[in-house]
Amino acid sequence: MSKTVRSSTVVASPPPPAAPPQVVGNDPVNRHASTEAMKLRLQKLDLGDEVLAMCMLNDGSLAGGSLVACAAILADAGHFNPAVAVLAQGLSGRGAAWWACRAARLEPPDGPSPKELPALEAAERWVREPAPAHAHAANAAAKLAGFGTPAGCAAMAAFMAGDTIAPPHLPPLAPPANGPGLAAAGAVRLAAARRQPVDPDALANLLKLGQAVAVGSDSWKPADEQAKSTVGGTAANGR
Repeated sequence: MSKTVRSSTVVASPPPPAAPPQVVGNDPVNRHASTEAMKLRLQKLDLGDEVLAMCMLNDGSLAGGSLVACAAILADAGHFNPAVAVLAQGLSGRGAAWWACRAARLEPPDGPSPKELPALEAAERWVREPAPAHAHAANAAAKLAGFGTPAGCAAMAAFMAGDTIAPPHLPPLAPPANGPGLAAAGAVRLAAARRQPVDPDALANLLKLGQAVAVGSDSWKPADEQAKSTVGGTAANGR
């Protein structure tokens, strides 16, 4: 007499919904993208096998789950230069441009030179009010300051974070997605390299500044406005 074997079907529980990104008011700071998109950004940075292995785990996931977390891991291990590149890509365009502005503004002894200051001011203006006219003004100012200066790179980061890199009279042309981060990383590295007297901890300290931008404790918003708009008592993190 044959037995009838009942097959049991195991239904997997659906994964819990992802927590919504926390934002400072209506201005997200950290970039939220798929893991594959973030991994592609890492691969384009030419980080080297050792550093890349610290960020991309064997199971295909990202260490810490985000580029911002990867940058913190690299910084803790003393890989400051690649950490700058990774963090700049982990921030939104606006967040990356703000980090670049802060690095240029704090350059000792008194910030940018008179020739470079208009570029920094144009970049800061766009970050605080990201209008197309301000983006194009930042582009013009970046060219005058030069791309070998922190302020010039900050202004270029602001321009690349805008909606279009086409001249105003032409149809919109979206900037490359990694453009703001590349320009911001250049600003941060130049700001560290130009420290006088030479400061061996400059890059590490500017990374801490970038991490403060990432968590929202260093924001382009005025302190009173930031306090009112913080969600859930924490400041964090998009475009």
